[in-house]
Amino acid sequence: MAVVETNRQAGVEFTQDRNLLGAAFLIKKLQALGALDGGQIIRAAIRVGMNEAKKLAAQKIHVGKRMHRTYKGRLVAPGFGQRSLRVVVTQKTDSGLPAALLGVRKEAYYQSQFLERGTSKMRAYPWLRSAFYNSQDAQKRAIVAYLQKRLLKIAKDGTP
Repeated sequence: MAVVETNRQAGVEFTQDRNLLGAAFLIKKLQALGALDGGQIIRAAIRVGMNEAKKLAAQKIHVGKRMHRTYKGRLVAPGFGQRSLRVVVTQKTDSGLPAALLGVRKEAYYQSQFLERGTSKMRAYPWLRSAFYNSQDAQKRAIVAYLQKRLLKIAKDGTP
């Protein structure tokens, strides 16, 4: 079980992971420079990390071979679920920390509900969970790289 280090002033929560310790260090540097403009840099870093999972999810998602109708009655081409993948960065209501959500738009809910979880007549094909868990190292590297890039930009220009 990973130990969690919380930096509430910066609005970030990191596990004691080799890759994320670098991110925690960079967050402290950005905080010292006064460059954490209301958490915008943190939210952007989280989005960059989750985009790594989105890339893998787009590769793993099932793409049908024929057109079908959504629950709204709209006729869509194969790959509609893949094109509907979205990353949304929100703020947790209980802790106030930023969080990222990865999923499909509402109209493609069948992709995440029926295929991901399965039904009584169909086995599950967990593409979303596996994409998230298999891309965790890439997510961490992307977060650290983004924070390093922002820190170097701030050090060079003086502006976030």
